[in-house]
Amino acid sequence: MTDPGIGGAVRRYFVVHFPLTVLAGLVVGFALAALWPDVAEGFLRSGLYLGSLLGGLGVFVVGWIYGSKKVSPMVRDHPIGVTLGLTAEEVKHVRRQVLGKKPIDVNHISVLRGAAVQIRAGLARQLLLSPGLLIYFAGQFLSRGIHSFIDVMMIVLLLGMVVLSGLTARQFHQTGLFLTSTSPSGSDDPK
Repeated sequence: MTDPGIGGAVRRYFVVHFPLTVLAGLVVGFALAALWPDVAEGFLRSGLYLGSLLGGLGVFVVGWIYGSKKVSPMVRDHPIGVTLGLTAEEVKHVRRQVLGKKPIDVNHISVLRGAAVQIRAGLARQLLLSPGLLIYFAGQFLSRGIHSFIDVMMIVLLLGMVVLSGLTARQFHQTGLFLTSTSPSGSDDPK
């Protein structure tokens, strides 16, 4: 199992495809708001609402397609999970080693590297899909404003999603560092 640099593919997605998709969603959203009857007093709010809904859906779909076509084929994966025969405690121990929370057991480096590749591929999928959901739900919030306890809970959930996305990005980075530091020949460059 190797990771020939899915980090670069994920970075390219966030530098090129993600902003273009969000921008396209906002442009179409504002165009629809301009064509919508009786929107004159709420044009900005309506445009942001429609744009963020369309942008969120677009980012989700583009992220899914990009992950399927560009990121997944880059990982030469094994059809069976590396940690399949391990107990829950052993899987947790392997994950902690990969994420740099425990010292690396060099006797099991091939299992750790295989687990790191599988973990990194799963984290890449999460990174590509979660911003679409975040933007979509932010659009829902924009349409409502803050009028009730439910609206406050929506803000808390959005902030929680942002924190979880940040943790996912950090784990993605940590698995890349692990693969780079344990590479015998330097061939697994996560960038």
